[in-house]
Amino acid sequence: MPFTTPLALLGLLFIPAVIAMYLLKLRRDEAVVPSTLLWTRLVADVEANAPWQKLKRSLLLLLQLLLVVILALLAARPFVERPAGLARDIVLVLDTSASMAATDVVPDRLTAAKVAATEALKDLPTGGKVSVIAAGRSARIVVNESTDLSRVRQAIDDVAVSQGSGDLGDALELASKLAARSGDAQVLVATDAALATDPTGRVAARVKVLPVGRDRKNQAIVALAVKTSPSAVSRSVFVSVANVDLERTTRRLELWGDGSLLEVRDVPLEAQARANVIVDDIDRNVRTLEVRLVGSDPAVVTAPDQLAVDDRAWAVIPPDRTRLILVVGEGDPYLETALSYLPNVELFGVAPNEYGPKTQRQDGRPWDLVIFEGFLPATLPRSPILAIAPPRTSDLGQVAGRLTNPGIGSLDPDEPVLRFVDLSTTHIAEASRLTTPDWARTIIPGPRGAPLLYAGTRDGLPSAVLAFEPRRSDLPLQVAFPILLANLTGELLGSTTAPSEAVEPGTPVELAIPTGAIGVTVTGPDGSITELVPGTSGGSAVSFAATDLIGVYTVTPLVDPDASPAPSASAGTGSSPSPRANPSAAGSPGASAGAGASPPPEDPLAPVQFAVDLFDVDESTIAPGSAAAIEALGVTAAASPDPGTGAATTERPTTRDELWVPIVLLVLTFLCVEWALYHRDGLTRLKRSLTTRLRRDAGGAA
Repeated sequence: MPFTTPLALLGLLFIPAVIAMYLLKLRRDEAVVPSTLLWTRLVADVEANAPWQKLKRSLLLLLQLLLVVILALLAARPFVERPAGLARDIVLVLDTSASMAATDVVPDRLTAAKVAATEALKDLPTGGKVSVIAAGRSARIVVNESTDLSRVRQAIDDVAVSQGSGDLGDALELASKLAARSGDAQVLVATDAALATDPTGRVAARVKVLPVGRDRKNQAIVALAVKTSPSAVSRSVFVSVANVDLERTTRRLELWGDGSLLEVRDVPLEAQARANVIVDDIDRNVRTLEVRLVGSDPAVVTAPDQLAVDDRAWAVIPPDRTRLILVVGEGDPYLETALSYLPNVELFGVAPNEYGPKTQRQDGRPWDLVIFEGFLPATLPRSPILAIAPPRTSDLGQVAGRLTNPGIGSLDPDEPVLRFVDLSTTHIAEASRLTTPDWARTIIPGPRGAPLLYAGTRDGLPSAVLAFEPRRSDLPLQVAFPILLANLTGELLGSTTAPSEAVEPGTPVELAIPTGAIGVTVTGPDGSITELVPGTSGGSAVSFAATDLIGVYTVTPLVDPDASPAPSASAGTGSSPSPRANPSAAGSPGASAGAGASPPPEDPLAPVQFAVDLFDVDESTIAPGSAAAIEALGVTAAASPDPGTGAATTERPTTRDELWVPIVLLVLTFLCVEWALYHRDGLTRLKRSLTTRLRRDAGGAA
């Protein structure tokens, strides 16, 4: 029998020591006594006190010798060899997407996948290497080519399920690259195959799926939206619930506002269908909404479905705040009309010859956006800026002449400013020839690299430049104009500390640093606190990527105690701009209001919140998918050539099965037998006592 550590057999040297303990006699000191008459009965014992005695037959001695032998064998770690069932190098992919938290297998799918993966690794050849990849929203290498199986098992146990969608295709691509470095590699995928996005790329190794999961019982919240009523007095909440099960069911919907229960609805759900719920008359003072899916019967405490992560959703309602926009120019009726329809906006105007650094409102509030039409001052204000047809070079960008009838280049379909904007029929008569500065991105490209619209963050301030005046084109006559202007001003005005819409788990968010703060702290749903400061001095934003948990995150600005209050861009005495609104827009939500109607200014250093929600019906569909489809992405054994010789690799070392489990059981058995023999007299008395008591109790009962 082979041994892993044969030197441990030196422990057999303890056998003579055990035997010697039975041969040696007790040695006693000599003493003179007047008589031995009273010791007559102890003569036999006195005669036996020689240094050595004859070894007698003893069951205890036999058991102790056997224990020494077995313990030495245990330390030597004997093993048996058998053909290996896996390749020499293994890449283990653990699916950690939200569906792996389903409880249709006990305790959940991810735990079952870990057990299956650990069992599968028992077929690893001797000296084989294991790499472990966690397949969440992005692939992450947990262990890279380790031969220490105890470390691999510990790493597998430490992998946790995520609360967002997974990307198994990204993990398989990474596994393919790791496997390509070996001549004998195999990819093991522990997954339920309930994938939101099916992988399509090929894997340069054989793929074996360790399937988990069996049921599909689940209902999920897939949409949550809040809408202000036309009266602007209350709000309505829209909730969409999907039943991905094959059976009809009923769930109870609870709506909570700032920790208080607001509404309860029983929602019948047809199989493979959605149900929409609208709750009206939500108080405008509510800032945080939570929706919960619970069982239809409150008395039943069991889980109503097999996936809990999609049974809750949150929405953060930002407080209403009127934004102040100053337009500096001769007056473009198309521009002013489109701006006047923006919600929660006060629009003011001033002629270029009346504008100065101290231009302000009567109440002293700073401008949220300053728009310059065909004009730029010598000193730009410390406010977000939209420059339209700038006449000269400035900090906003370089002007190198004019363009006549410029064409529009290829547009980026993922550009948020161009969302729902169609510029295919737009014609421009004249525009400024601009060069995109380093701080900006091109939104509307023009001829020969000259942008027609670009935007970005300049010195910590959102800024944008439009190369042409709207009235010098047919854009104001198209539906695209107010949409483009709303998207653009929304980006320039949207420099809040936190996003206003729900964030997908695992998605990084950009957090703006308000004026007067040196950074922000983010408190997660679990109470964890992350402190973020910009990488460069004076940075205006930080990126927060730890959005793995669903729930509400609180962003609190870090105030610099040594900083003095920043002066307002419009502070001082000077001309007060007049309200400017198109007469046809009077009474509209965005129409300008008088100074007396303005709400109190918002505290820029007040904590804000944002919500992270799953909202992925594909991830909530927990029905196990096709393992064969994933295995088909790999190559066959014959198609896995050795990178050195080009020949297919089939021979591999055998695997070892250590015999420590039966040996440990044998040791425990011998210890129990030895203990029973050593205490046999006491056990006999205990048995007699119990027998007597039982007989006495039986007689009394009769």
